[in-house]
Amino acid sequence: MEWDDVRVLLAALRASNLHDAGRALGMNASTVSRRLAALEERIGGQLFARTRDGLRPTAAAERLRPHAERMETDAAALAHAMHADTQTASGVVRVATTEAFARILAHHGLLAVRGDHPEIVVELLAGNRPVDLGRGEADLALRLAALRQQALRARCLATMGVALFAAPEYLRVRGFVSSAGDLAGHDILLPAGELAQLPEAKWLARQPGVRVVFRSNCMPALVEAAQRGAGIVPLPIGWGKSERGLDPLFELDGAGKRKIWLVAHDAASRRPEVRVVSKHIAAICERVFAT
Repeated sequence: MEWDDVRVLLAALRASNLHDAGRALGMNASTVSRRLAALEERIGGQLFARTRDGLRPTAAAERLRPHAERMETDAAALAHAMHADTQTASGVVRVATTEAFARILAHHGLLAVRGDHPEIVVELLAGNRPVDLGRGEADLALRLAALRQQALRARCLATMGVALFAAPEYLRVRGFVSSAGDLAGHDILLPAGELAQLPEAKWLARQPGVRVVFRSNCMPALVEAAQRGAGIVPLPIGWGKSERGLDPLFELDGAGKRKIWLVAHDAASRRPEVRVVSKHIAAICERVFAT
């Protein structure tokens, strides 16, 4: 298989239909269809089932996937080596992360990367749904789970603990909290939705005598409510201490320590602009979440 054939195969594997595959390749859907048909004829087997819902890879296509991804990585490395002396950091770098991490990155100077690299544009994609880096949905992902898939690189940036925080005004009126035994009678701001599975959310909801007054799957909304004196919120220690208007109460040992991972597709990590943004994100996380 030639590299052009591999590019078409990978685009089809990562897309749900011919149109999306063509857009990734800069071709129209009919051209992609002809290229796939020619490739199938050459190898003597079907690679994709054409269904009403789009392309469905066959077992043969899935067997080729890891080999095609290795060719992609090698091609990117070859291109990087050829242009190492002339490459500049420029273009769009898409960073996928949660709303909480997005706020932290923006607040602590992610866009300062353009001071030394004005040709870089950062596109911050915030949401709790994990993105598929293999399909090219983003260049980088900042997350709490390391992906161990082939062709993905994961780097641990920091380890964070979790503590409770509240506004000084709230504590003056309702009393200070220094242990779990002091929580009875206090108002609680609780992570909800998919964030309800966090250890600190489960632990806090079980505490006797607490009153849940606000729930949200948006951590920045919970932080805002706490800053306005609505109640007590659980936060990563580094994040909580960096927020104005919040005082730390005590660390939640039962919540454990969690690692923050920066994940990138191997091919994307070789682009100079992605390397620059990665380094900047690492510096922010190491500064904010150092414990």
